[in-house]
Amino acid sequence: MLRVIGSRAIHALIVIVLASVGAFFLMEAVPGDPAAAALGTGSTAEQYEAAREELGLDLPLGERFGSWAGGILSGDLGNSLIPPNQPVTEMIGNALPVTAQLAFTAILLSLVIAVPVAVWSAYRRGGVFDQISSIAAFAFISVPSFVGGLLLIYLFVFNHGLAQQLVLGAGVIVGVLVALSPVGRRGGPRAPGVVWGRSLLAGLAIGLVVAAIAWFLPEFPRQGFVPIADGLGDNLRSIALPALTMALMEIAIFTRVLRSDMISTLQQDFVLSSRAKGMPTGHVLVAEALRPSTVSIVTLAGISLGRLIGGTVVVERLFNLPGMGSMIVEGVQNNNLPVVIGGVVVIAVFYVIVNMLVDISYALIDPRIRRG
Repeated sequence: MLRVIGSRAIHALIVIVLASVGAFFLMEAVPGDPAAAALGTGSTAEQYEAAREELGLDLPLGERFGSWAGGILSGDLGNSLIPPNQPVTEMIGNALPVTAQLAFTAILLSLVIAVPVAVWSAYRRGGVFDQISSIAAFAFISVPSFVGGLLLIYLFVFNHGLAQQLVLGAGVIVGVLVALSPVGRRGGPRAPGVVWGRSLLAGLAIGLVVAAIAWFLPEFPRQGFVPIADGLGDNLRSIALPALTMALMEIAIFTRVLRSDMISTLQQDFVLSSRAKGMPTGHVLVAEALRPSTVSIVTLAGISLGRLIGGTVVVERLFNLPGMGSMIVEGVQNNNLPVVIGGVVVIAVFYVIVNMLVDISYALIDPRIRRG
């Protein structure tokens, strides 16, 4: 296990170095003059030359890279070129928690919804629940994030009562579908003995939980972000709609991938053996089939988390959130190179670390990888 961790850590370090160097030289190749951007309009030639000297733009490219690399190693990402000329590390420290919470909340919400839906769809493959969940998944995949965000704003901000009714209706539909899906007593869904009581209780429980959610559904703000320090409840309300906007497509993808893997795993000999021994359906699905089916979804979750941390600009703009995406886009628009390079490097580091943790998790999920 230690060898796996060491190998992944070395690979991650190499990727981080290459990404950082690539970000520096890529931004050097972008058209524009940082000195002119820092001074703005109306500056004199003397001020322009002084600004270039202060920013080190009069030095050769190799010397600028060496100075930048030394600052990176010491934790100094430079200062913003735009007044009030904040340190880039301070700007990232303010923006990163917003984006990180948004991305983590979206992934967590996606997994909480996608895993049970995928497991039940695979177990009742071809049934009504499976067909409806497949249609919903394809619908979510086809909806762009900005369209989904606008729909959520329309429902949950400006039509709160309608949103409560829709949530309640969706819960009733899901509860009825689960209640009408019989659970086999022995050996799975094709067994002759069927216990309708379990399905009815499961459907009733789902309906009651969703009804409670609809009844206590809070009102959400249209835009803005409230830090956790100012109140956890207000913070969750400010992040709920943006996270749900980002989670819609992830829910659909996770559901389809896990459903496919679960269907394959349910045909394996060890699962069929558990069914033949008369193991309860819940034990077969969760304890036997779910764990070996999660390798693909763990990979997707890791990739999606890194992608969401670096690609939340549309949602952040839509909900006016002061995150990393907005910071980098504003830096590009203003030719603020230290902010752009610093943001790209930090996102690359997070992306690589997340994927390293995903690789390590394979050894925990599948003992064959650990032994190999």
